[in-house]
Amino acid sequence: MRSDFVKKLLFIPAIAIGIAAMYVLIKNRADPGKLQFEETRTAVRVIEVPSLTVVPSFRGYGNVEPSQVWNGVAQVAGKVIAVDPSFERGAIGPAGQFLMQIDPTDYELAIARVETDIEATRARIAEIEIQEKNSLASLKIEQESLQISKAELQRKQSLVAQGAASSSEVEKEQRNVLAQSQSVQALENTLSLYPVERRRLDAELTRLKTQLDEAKLNIDRTRITLPFTARISDVAVEQFQFVRQGDKLGTADGISRAEIEVQMPLWRIAALIRSEGVTDISELRDGAIGERLGITARVNLERDTLFAEWEGRVARFTDSLDLETRTLGIIVEVDNPYAGVRPGIRPPLVKGMFVDVELRGRPRPDSLVIPRDALHGQQVYLVDSDNRLQRRAIKTGISGVSYYTVIEGLTGGERIVVSDLIPAIDGMLLDPIDDPDTTARLAEAVSANAGGAP
Repeated sequence: MRSDFVKKLLFIPAIAIGIAAMYVLIKNRADPGKLQFEETRTAVRVIEVPSLTVVPSFRGYGNVEPSQVWNGVAQVAGKVIAVDPSFERGAIGPAGQFLMQIDPTDYELAIARVETDIEATRARIAEIEIQEKNSLASLKIEQESLQISKAELQRKQSLVAQGAASSSEVEKEQRNVLAQSQSVQALENTLSLYPVERRRLDAELTRLKTQLDEAKLNIDRTRITLPFTARISDVAVEQFQFVRQGDKLGTADGISRAEIEVQMPLWRIAALIRSEGVTDISELRDGAIGERLGITARVNLERDTLFAEWEGRVARFTDSLDLETRTLGIIVEVDNPYAGVRPGIRPPLVKGMFVDVELRGRPRPDSLVIPRDALHGQQVYLVDSDNRLQRRAIKTGISGVSYYTVIEGLTGGERIVVSDLIPAIDGMLLDPIDDPDTTARLAEAVSANAGGAP
């Protein structure tokens, strides 16, 4: 029992020693040191926003079509009695070249019949004129005879009053006067009909002359020729074949001008022809739209070893939007598409060829330009005067292959980040490094686009 008590007393010195040691440690402890925090700088490539002359452009594609197409249709019926050997698909002929002949016999006979009727009508008109002259002469005689009869009647009436003549003689003379008056009236009625008959014959003569002109025109229509310099694209008849009026004879494509329709979104059109002026498109004629709006065009073909360029012009717009793509067609015309051919190198601009068309608007000086990869959504990353990140919303204008123009949100000379920055936090500290290579490539891209304008 006692030994247990002694053992418990032995813990007291140990506890005292521990308390003393803890007191010494607390008394002599050192103050905690303060850690120094330094903000991390993120290295980024930057350029100053340049102000350059930019030429808006758009590249589209389309198929070549002839501006003029002749769809030959028979205007008269008959048998095809001759076909020119050159009337074959692919052949090229000048304006007025003979293609085929429809049998003109029926129309030559029609001319002969009408000419005979015309001569008969003219003879009848001459006969009427002679009859009218004879009737006038007879009327003059009858009028003189009437005057004599009237004078004789008056004389006998005087004799009756004197008792020197009988009343039967007066009555007889009165009957003579009435008969003579009737003759005069009949001649006057006949003369009044001559002008009417002459007008009828004149109208008949006019009708016959019209028939003669029509018959001669039908003779001309039996000879089929090219209306303009063209390339035959379809032949629908053969020699000795009978054609009816309205039957198709063939098709030819004009080679003096070709056209390509390029579909273009409205917003790209707005960027291409943006102007503060007002233009009434309805007052512009074909071929003048591009000049008025300041649009130039170049047609390009590059397939394997073939390469060719043609100067074009914007001739007109299509009449409506495409309901599916919501694009508007722009018609580009090229003059003399068959000129300057180099076999195996530069082909003619033929129908059905698939080409690309480059449209360019007026140059726009002092445009702010940024690289495409500097745009994040509708924002760019700027470096402010304290080298901190600032996210700013902008509005872009012209879209190039590797750049955008900025119309709102930036000023020239501001520094923008052109390298990837993840994460991009407003206010983060940056270590900006000038990137002259990006600036040079940007200027080169803009200059190449402007320098390549047609």
